[in-house]
Amino acid sequence: MPGRGGHVFVLHGRIESVVHDYAIVPTWRDFDVRPYWHPVVGTDDVGRLRPDGWPGEGYGRAPGDDRVWFVDVGVQRGSGPEVVLERAVAVIAEIAAGSPAPGRNRRKPVVAVPVLGIEGGGLGARRGEVVRQLLEALAAAAAEHDVDVALVTPDPAVYGAAQHLRRQTSSWPLPARQLRKAQELGTLAAQGQLALFMGAGVSIPAGVPPWRQLLDRLAADAGVDAGEGFGALAPLDQAQYLNDAIPDLGRAVAKIVREAAVPSLSHGFLASLRCREAVTTNYDALYEAAVEVQRGADDAAAVLPWEVPKPGRQWVLKMHGDVRRPDSIVLTRRQFVSYDAETRPAGALLQSLLLTRHVLFVGASFTDDNVVRLAYEVDRFREQHRLPGTQGTLLDVDRDDVRRRLWRGKLGWLTMAGRDVLDRSRTLEIFLDAVAAHASSDTSWLLDERFGALIDTDAALVRAARKVHARARDAGPAWEPLVDALGGFGAGSEREEGG
Repeated sequence: MPGRGGHVFVLHGRIESVVHDYAIVPTWRDFDVRPYWHPVVGTDDVGRLRPDGWPGEGYGRAPGDDRVWFVDVGVQRGSGPEVVLERAVAVIAEIAAGSPAPGRNRRKPVVAVPVLGIEGGGLGARRGEVVRQLLEALAAAAAEHDVDVALVTPDPAVYGAAQHLRRQTSSWPLPARQLRKAQELGTLAAQGQLALFMGAGVSIPAGVPPWRQLLDRLAADAGVDAGEGFGALAPLDQAQYLNDAIPDLGRAVAKIVREAAVPSLSHGFLASLRCREAVTTNYDALYEAAVEVQRGADDAAAVLPWEVPKPGRQWVLKMHGDVRRPDSIVLTRRQFVSYDAETRPAGALLQSLLLTRHVLFVGASFTDDNVVRLAYEVDRFREQHRLPGTQGTLLDVDRDDVRRRLWRGKLGWLTMAGRDVLDRSRTLEIFLDAVAAHASSDTSWLLDERFGALIDTDAALVRAARKVHARARDAGPAWEPLVDALGGFGAGSEREEGG
C-alpha cells in the first residue's frame, strides 16, 4: 500500500519550482554556493547559511533554517559517487529524526534533491552511474525513514535517463491494474492523444484553499458577518452573497489564490506529459508556471480565451477565469447560470476534446453543473453514433462510489487507494509520477558516453552509432543531417561539454 514508507518522485524542473518541505543544496568544502541555488536558499548572502563546523562530515544544516541542508559534492579524481550519496542519505536520516511535519495538505514531508555531483562536482562524466546509484540510495532512504523524496533535474537528458531506468524497475507501489493504466495513459501522452482536465484538487497541495475555505477567508478578510444562515447556503449562493457585500470580489479572490506561488508535485507531473491541450476550472497559474519551467518562456503555454495558441505549442483553457485577469473569475450563482450563454465556444472546445482525445480528469470531483452538462451532451452524441470507448479517465481521491456508478460506461473511473483523503491524494501523486515516467520519450542521453552505465543491452549498437557520428562529423556538409540526427540521441555531447 502506498502509505507504507516513503516514495521517490522524479520531476523535470528546478527545486524552487515544486513544493517541498526540505531541500538539499550541493556545494563544496569552501562553501561556494552557485548563484542558481539562490532561489532555493532564499538569499544572496549565502555566507550566513554556512553550517556550523563546515565541512565537518560533508553535510550540514543552515543555521536558523532546518529546511535547507548542504552537501559537499566534491570528490577526488577517480572516486565514485558513493561518498556523496552517503552524505545525502545521512541528511535524510537527520531530517527524519527530527519528526518533521508535512506541509501543504500532504501525508508525508517532501525532501527535494538535485542530481548530485554532475555539475562541477567531478562526476559529470559518470552521469549514468550517478543516476542509477542515486535512485537506489534515495529509494532505500525514503522507505527506511518514511519520508517522500523529490529528485528534481532541469536537464532533459538526465530526466529522460532517470525515467528510462525507472521503467525497467517498475518502482511504484500501485496495484497491478493501476500501474497498467498509468502505462496506458503515459503511452497516450507520448503519442499526443491525451488531453488534461484539472480541477481544484491539483492545486490544493500547492496551498490554494478549497472552495469553502476560500469563501470563509473572503468573508473574514472583508469583515463580513453573514450570520448563522450563511453556512446553510450552497457554495454558489454563499459566493453570490459575498459578491453583494464585497466590492470587486474577483480581485479579492485573486489576491488569496496568488498566495500559492509554487506548483504542486502534480502540476510538475502533468506539465511533463506535454499534452498539447488542457482545460481547467482553476483560477491559479500554477500549471502554466510548471510548463514554463520545463519548456522555457519562449515555449510557454498559451492561455485561452485571451491568447492565440501558436502552432505545435501547448495551450490551457481557463473555463472559470484567471488570477491575472480578476474580472474574468467565475464564482457566484449568477455567473454560473449565465456561463453557457456567455462562453459557449469554450464549452464547445472541451466537448471537441471529449470526442477526439482521451481526457484525463485530475483533481476534479465532477460536480460542476456546466462541465457535467457538456459531458452528458457528448455522451449522448457518442451513443447516437455508436462510438466505442469512453470520454476519458477520472482519478478519484474522494472515493465517490455513487458518482462512479453514475458515470459507468461513460468515464473510466479510477479510485486512488488510501484510508482518507490525504492518503488518497498521495496515491494520486504516485500514480501521476508513474504516468509521467511512461510518457517520457527523451532519448538525448542514449548515445552520450556519460550515461554509458545505463546501457545494459545493445552496447555494441551504441558504440557503432557513436563511431558513425564521429566519421560523419568529419565527412563534410553532405553528412550534416546524419550528424544532427545522431546528435539528437546524445552522440558527441560529452565532447562538447569537455571542449
